[in-house]
Amino acid sequence: MLKKRLKQKSEGGIEVVVATLIALISIAFLMVYCISNMIPVINKYKAETIIRKYMLKQEQEGYLTTSNTAAMESELESIGINNIDISGTTLSPVDYGDDVSIDINYKDSVKRLTIIDGIIPTFSNEEKNISIEKSSTSKKAIEP
Repeated sequence: MLKKRLKQKSEGGIEVVVATLIALISIAFLMVYCISNMIPVINKYKAETIIRKYMLKQEQEGYLTTSNTAAMESELESIGINNIDISGTTLSPVDYGDDVSIDINYKDSVKRLTIIDGIIPTFSNEEKNISIEKSSTSKKAIEP
């Protein structure tokens, strides 16, 4: 009788298939959510690299010149960052040793996962304010 019980195959149930499908769909939604939210992170990293480049130029000049401002905004737009606010940035010459700064604010779209009716997950776009601040010391003296 023991041998007979060992030889019997256990019958698979629909519950196992449904649970597996639900788990796979959940993992797929999670993967799409994570991958879609990597784009804003990559954009911020690229923006910080561009802003650092212009921070070094600002150190040399003692302020962010209009040509450097236009070039920086153009480079930021080329990576998909629009509606840039540069208020708080040092735009007029300062003395040697004074602080200079670049403050950039922009909005970026981030995916948000919401659950509707307690079971149906959906994605929606949400605008997030991104702020990048860099500061340093002026290396150029104002000529008399």
